[in-house]
Amino acid sequence: MSEAKKILAADVTQFFPLDVWKMHGCGNDFVVFHIENQISDEQLSSLATYLCNRNFGIGADGIIVSVPSERADFGMRIFNLDGSDGEMCVNGIRCFAKYQFDQNLISFSNRESGQISIETSVSVVEVSVKRDDSGLVTRASITLPSPSFNPSDCGVTEVTEDDHIMLNIDKRVIDVQPISMGNPHAIHWLSAGHHTGDYELISIGPRVEKDAIFREKTNFEIAEIVGPDQIRARVWERGVGETLACGSGACAVMASAHSRGLVGDLAVVAMPGGELSVKWSGEGPITLEGEVTKVFETTIES
Repeated sequence: MSEAKKILAADVTQFFPLDVWKMHGCGNDFVVFHIENQISDEQLSSLATYLCNRNFGIGADGIIVSVPSERADFGMRIFNLDGSDGEMCVNGIRCFAKYQFDQNLISFSNRESGQISIETSVSVVEVSVKRDDSGLVTRASITLPSPSFNPSDCGVTEVTEDDHIMLNIDKRVIDVQPISMGNPHAIHWLSAGHHTGDYELISIGPRVEKDAIFREKTNFEIAEIVGPDQIRARVWERGVGETLACGSGACAVMASAHSRGLVGDLAVVAMPGGELSVKWSGEGPITLEGEVTKVFETTIES
């Protein structure tokens, strides 16, 4: 048996050949597809580890599959490259919107308005798109429910007196602010003179992600203010590792910065893969906008 086939924990051969799009939002990349037949979570998990493998598969941070929805225009599921359920992925949702618009899988009213609703395993969200002269989507914005600063919404297992947690990692104390965007985030602000590019995220990230204080693990962001309403950040994604960008992470970082009075109601969050604009007044929904790109489409034969 080849090394590639060993990755498949569940039998998914019935779904091949499989037509897929490779897409990304600021370098946060996904394999996007639609499956007509019933598919289980176990099979989706297996497909994720297979297709996302950067040596034996297409390579991606996760897979996105279109599913029926009774609550929205479209439904989607996302699974991370390690096979875990991604729950909420802002860049993935924005890519999914382009996938639907560019193939004209939407209704006439959706096309006219440039808006669709998408149901995830967490909630229903609204997505608006901008198109070029040929009608293809170039940018997409998403509106999410208000960020939650309640540590319990991030699965924190200990009672805290405020919205900050002190973690002991490798004999150092790391101050993080847990914020839920429908998925858990822990934001750490770097002290003056320290920069995101120098931070040992590869070694510290997995330790924070899997710290016992987080019941279902967490995404971990490090951030710094680099100018008026300008934030620089890196992210260690739960179930993935370091990624070039994270939409929900950018929203969480913006919410954290706003709560500290570090930015106004509109800020640009620069991540290694590109810039994301985030708007939030301090209460109510939060909106993120950025580029979305189709890299290629292909058919997976087996």
